[in-house]
Amino acid sequence: MDEEQIKKEMIDLLMQKITGGLSEKVIEYGHEPRNYGTLEKPDGYGKITGPCGDTVEIFLRIRNDKIVDITYTTDGCMTSHAAVSAATVMAKGKPVRECIRINQSAILEHLGGMPEDSEHCALLAAKTFHKALRNYAVGKKNR
Repeated sequence: MDEEQIKKEMIDLLMQKITGGLSEKVIEYGHEPRNYGTLEKPDGYGKITGPCGDTVEIFLRIRNDKIVDITYTTDGCMTSHAAVSAATVMAKGKPVRECIRINQSAILEHLGGMPEDSEHCALLAAKTFHKALRNYAVGKKNR
């Protein structure tokens, strides 16, 4: 192993220690969340408090069965923000039917994984998103 390889491995080990094994995307989305906020009179809405105590709300604006705007709020930690933010990025601009595929494993894959003790954040994001989709579907039937 040459000096450059050793240096790279040392930096990689140091970064893993500093970030707690979080991927760059988790850190980026957690510190600079996308689509944070609320929407007035959303077409779909979901709110769930997970077993860890974090609450997530998701707001949908849908036109022609396509998600044209999606926002969220959470009182959770950085990994909660990262997971919900990822779900919004994955959903925005997509047809509602396609969005059913956005589940825990799809969010984890999008983020490059999470430590096992944080994976429940992706599940909470997915469940809340699906609740908002169901709310939209029910509201659409009643129109």
